[in-house]
Amino acid sequence: MSSTSPHVVMVTNAVAPDKLGGLERYVRELSAALVRVGTTVTVVAKRTDAAQPLVEDGEDGVRIRRYVPPSKSDPLFGVRYPLAVTRGVDRAMRAALADAGARRAIVHGHFPVPMLGLTTRRGPYVYTCHAPVYKEVLSERRGSYFLPAPVQKAAVAGLRAAERRVIHRAHTLIALSDFVRSEVAELSPLAADRVVRIPGGLDTDWFSPDEAVRGGSSNEVVLFTARRLVERTGVDRLVRAMPHVLAREPRARLVVAGAGPLRTELERDIDRWGLRDRVRLLGRVSEVELRDWYRRADLAVTPTAALEGFGLSTVEALACGTPAFVTPVGANPEVVRGLSPRLIARGAGAGEMARGILELLTSDELPAIRARARDFVHPALGWSAVVDSHAELYDRMPATS
Repeated sequence: MSSTSPHVVMVTNAVAPDKLGGLERYVRELSAALVRVGTTVTVVAKRTDAAQPLVEDGEDGVRIRRYVPPSKSDPLFGVRYPLAVTRGVDRAMRAALADAGARRAIVHGHFPVPMLGLTTRRGPYVYTCHAPVYKEVLSERRGSYFLPAPVQKAAVAGLRAAERRVIHRAHTLIALSDFVRSEVAELSPLAADRVVRIPGGLDTDWFSPDEAVRGGSSNEVVLFTARRLVERTGVDRLVRAMPHVLAREPRARLVVAGAGPLRTELERDIDRWGLRDRVRLLGRVSEVELRDWYRRADLAVTPTAALEGFGLSTVEALACGTPAFVTPVGANPEVVRGLSPRLIARGAGAGEMARGILELLTSDELPAIRARARDFVHPALGWSAVVDSHAELYDRMPATS
């Protein structure tokens, strides 16, 4: 990119490291990758902790402008949230557009609620649909704030309407997968023709193999998954699959990285089925620990039960040279099908996962899959390739005033 590169304003819910989820990491890493090739970037996101400054310039060159959402302890949180976010985003957006200086400003949204205010303006924007948020909301917010049962249905309907409006109003839409493209078409059939498929990116220089770490004791077969502990991600089903796996492969051990409201239930299940020595819940882990577990594992598992916009965990494992076994849900099959159909379970249930894992572990094809795993995602899904696709799209976009 040249000095005429645009100034991109990323509008999202939260950004890494304030929150460490797939969407949050994607926005931060895409922003940093754009900065490395000469684009200036401001991220507009909510403050997740009172200690966070409202304006912060990161070491990666990304500026963050935070707005303050209402407290989750507020009994009227669900009612007040949309208006408070709209007002906060509006103030942060004005400053973020001023950050552009003489550069052409491009607004790029990643989450529907903070984008709502922009739908009332004439200015064009790009919107990346990562996954249908209105379908995720109840699972993802479980236990994090008060939402009376009678309000839940209305809240989901309201979020669906908001998401549809943001998608319908966008100048250009980005889908991370064919699965997400179909979800966009379901929300707004008229918007489907404006969808450009650009897969999610990954730092494939960081997520890379290291044979010095690879493999542990020959007395263990390590299964690894990195997932938020909510129903949608299927970790509970994977834990339930372990007694079936152990019946035929007693060396198997499951290691789970991630936090979430299901942890207490998972711990109860682990005790109930006598899995304390065979299933380990790590909680949150650092990026170094995450990478080392991918490298160490004999098999990574993405046990998604519902929705998967891209399959970031799957790509991380493959980039580290580790075969990734997935359920046939969301974008998961799109990521691995070309590598081997054996990597896709016949279903998302515990029994189907157990059968697929055991068949794969005993397959003569597994060493060849491992040997091809890294090349399957690198460099195609590295940030340099993904940034080039975004740069071409931004060049075709009219500026936001």
